[in-house]
Amino acid sequence: MGPHRVNIINFLNLIASRSEQLEYQESAPVNVANELVNQWFDDFYHPADAQLASQFSADELVLLKQFDAYYNERLALLPDSLDGLLKTHAWDEVMAYAGGVLDACKWRGIEARYESPEG
Repeated sequence: MGPHRVNIINFLNLIASRSEQLEYQESAPVNVANELVNQWFDDFYHPADAQLASQFSADELVLLKQFDAYYNERLALLPDSLDGLLKTHAWDEVMAYAGGVLDACKWRGIEARYESPEG
């Protein structure tokens, strides 16, 4: 699997899972709430990038674009702590939408991995 596909599939699984978010907070010395925003909008989702687009089907790209818009519409409502996020209706909506994308693409629960250089 190419890096863009790996990052986005794993990220959507993280967004859709309260328990994975809590595990992330326990294991990483970062502000997870900020990371969940920055990873999507700054690091992983760049729809104009031809390499990113080449790793997804047309239908998958539509779903990712819709998720991006949905998430973006709720950004101003999201607190900057994981504890706050997990108590916010807007975050519940983002989590559910990510889950819908995962289900539509049959990605839920997949641990995507980078292709090894040998194969």
